[in-house]
Amino acid sequence: MKQSSNQTRIPTKIWQMHLKPNIETDTIVDTLSWIAKNPDYHYQLLGGPGAEEFVMKHFPQHLDLYKSIPNTGSKSDLLRYMLLAVEGGIYTDLDTVALQPVDSWIPPHYKDQARVIIGLEYDQRDDDFVFAELHPTIQFCQWTIAAAPGHKIFDNMVQQAVDSLKKFEQEYDLPISNITLKNPEVLSSTGPGAWTDVVFEGLKIADPSITTLKNISRLSEPRLYGDILLLPIDAFGMGQVHSGSTRGDDIPKNALAKHNFRGHWRTKEES
Repeated sequence: MKQSSNQTRIPTKIWQMHLKPNIETDTIVDTLSWIAKNPDYHYQLLGGPGAEEFVMKHFPQHLDLYKSIPNTGSKSDLLRYMLLAVEGGIYTDLDTVALQPVDSWIPPHYKDQARVIIGLEYDQRDDDFVFAELHPTIQFCQWTIAAAPGHKIFDNMVQQAVDSLKKFEQEYDLPISNITLKNPEVLSSTGPGAWTDVVFEGLKIADPSITTLKNISRLSEPRLYGDILLLPIDAFGMGQVHSGSTRGDDIPKNALAKHNFRGHWRTKEES
């Protein structure tokens, strides 16, 4: 996707989605925090029909695959990458709370350089805690991401997700609509495992000194790699039981958003 002059900044847009037919009031209880903290931002909650309309308009070659994905987690994963590739802005899950205005997320000395904002989900450090996901050292979160439109990392992630889902069709010899993906398969194909792989490749291009994810461990303040701004664990991941994340009632000054982990996409046998 070619970058134009109006694609150099992160737009003042906030995206959330709910792809199931019915939405309960308590599902969107945290949404008000995003609106209250960012009063001049355009907010949109995308539902199932609106999501399909967006994919049909911007990614018609992937529409049939998108509509066929039975796993809500995989479908919402793919959609967030598509949204940020085309529209940019801030994508954040419905079970997140805004703690600081988005305008404060980028340090002043990076304001004209950062085009993507990514936070850490997991950092092993020297902990004994074993992360039961895919990357044992570092994993990037994708419950909250900010980006300028047209960034190549999202084109790459869309293609990665599509290729992975099609590979499952070949391996199972079934259409994706008939495949019940296990949680590790979701994580590795469209979720934070795949996202971490793609981000890592982008970081290596931006900074050839990065040869392993361990090079990013113990990040204590925002750091820019090319135009990718990485944030330390508390930025989007406070309250976790690992990675040096701050726990308790005190909110650290560098916490920008909090994830409440109320998502229900995981299958029961793998939870």
